[in-house]
Amino acid sequence: MVDTSLSKEDAIEENDFETCTHTRQLCDNGIKIGVSISKTFSNFNFLTVLNLSYTNLENEGTIALVNALKNSAPSLGVIEMAGNNITHDAASAIAACLATKRHLKKLNLSKNDLQDEGCVEIVKIMKDLELEYVDMSYNDLRRGALGLAHVVVKKESFKMLNIDGNVISVKGIDEVKEIFKNCPQLLGPLDENIPDGEENEDHEEQNLEDFEDEFVSVFIFY
Repeated sequence: MVDTSLSKEDAIEENDFETCTHTRQLCDNGIKIGVSISKTFSNFNFLTVLNLSYTNLENEGTIALVNALKNSAPSLGVIEMAGNNITHDAASAIAACLATKRHLKKLNLSKNDLQDEGCVEIVKIMKDLELEYVDMSYNDLRRGALGLAHVVVKKESFKMLNIDGNVISVKGIDEVKEIFKNCPQLLGPLDENIPDGEENEDHEEQNLEDFEDEFVSVFIFY
C-alpha cells in the first residue's frame, strides 16, 4: 500500500513544535490552547515544523494560530493540523497564512470539514508554494478535489496527494485519475472515497429539469 501519511520522519527534525503529551490530554480545551499558543508565535521565527493535529482547535483556535503565523516562521516547512474540526469558515484565514509560507513542503489538513468551499479558498494560494505533500482526505470534498489535483500535479517537485475518504463522484474520480495519468504514483489510493456526489448531482439536475418543464408548461398555459 502506498504511504500517504505526512510522517515526521520525512519532516525537518530540528526546530519542531509539536504538542506534548500533557497538551494532548487537554485537547478538550483545544480552542484555549490554540489561542494561548498563538500569542507566542510572534517569537518563533526559527520554527520549521508545526504539528497540532488532533488538539480540538476548531475554527476559533485555528484562526488565532494562523493569524499569528502570518508574520512569523518564514521558513516553516511542515504544517500538520489534522482532526481539528476545522470548517470552511476558517479557510480564508488559513489561506492568508499559507500565502506567506513559500517554502512550505507539507500540508496536512485531513479529517476536518473544509468541504469544497474551504478547499477552493486554500487552493487559490497554492500555485506559488513549494508543496510536495498535501493531505486533504476526509474533508467532505466533491468537485473541490479536482481543483486541488489540477494545481498540485503541475508542481515539479510534488510527491503525493491524498484525497481519500471524501465524497467524490465516480465521474470525478475518473477525472482525477485522468489528471494524474502521466504520474499515477503521485496520487494516493481512493479506496475509502464514498462516491455519492454523483447521485446528488444527478438528483439536482433532475430537479432542475423538472422545474424547467413545469415552468414551461405553466408559461404555455397562461
